[in-house]
Amino acid sequence: MAAKLQQGLKRKTAPGSLEAILIGDNPASVMYLRKKAEIAKDLGVLFHLHKFSKQSPAKKITDKIEQLNADKKVAGIIVQLPLPNKFNTEEIVNMVAVHKDVDGLTDKNIATSEILPATATGILKLLKYYRINTQGEKIVLVGFTRLLNIPLSIYFARQGNKVVVIQEGTKNMSELKTADIIITAVGKPKLIAGKHIKKSAVVIDAGISRIGKRVVGDVDSGSVSKKAAYLTPVPGGVGPMTVVSLFTNLFESKKRASSK
Repeated sequence: MAAKLQQGLKRKTAPGSLEAILIGDNPASVMYLRKKAEIAKDLGVLFHLHKFSKQSPAKKITDKIEQLNADKKVAGIIVQLPLPNKFNTEEIVNMVAVHKDVDGLTDKNIATSEILPATATGILKLLKYYRINTQGEKIVLVGFTRLLNIPLSIYFARQGNKVVVIQEGTKNMSELKTADIIITAVGKPKLIAGKHIKKSAVVIDAGISRIGKRVVGDVDSGSVSKKAAYLTPVPGGVGPMTVVSLFTNLFESKKRASSK
């Protein structure tokens, strides 16, 4: 599905460049940015990576974001998460101009759902593509992240669903047993096994971890696949949809900018 969406974007003209901010050298972040650069090249989008060390002062980073906000040639700005612990994620993300926030992570975009984060958008596109009902369902979101489950909790609640957000390792993990749809994004291998879910549940695995050279998700796919109606693979499930959805947001940025 991601490849089909990418082909569709090739027929459009990019509105400007995509600028990425990377602080530190988180392996998953580096992997995703490499993929974003590859797709940008394929779509004819100018892509620039601005790298900062973990020791960089926050002002140096926010000054760069302000510079990119003011540059009319820049259509989109992304701050690659997670940031090293010493940085205030909310403060830095909210420096991005709302209409250039193609990752949908600013407070305004999260509150209004005007631009959903790319991972959330990718998951919604997957659910729609496979005609999975998202009305009046019990949806359990595992992990409370700005990148995914905060905006999804707001979005699904507005659709009239019962939404439960839980953290890993809490007693509330029992909520998984009665969930119609489970979306997990913790980054802990085998966090969710077949014994945790009900038969025919839909399980979306957006977790990313490494075991040696292997990239794995939060779900024990061997046991969960025997009970779930749908299970996204890792790698190859949510990841590609996230990257393509980012570029969908980018190509729509010109329309947003003109309304500001």
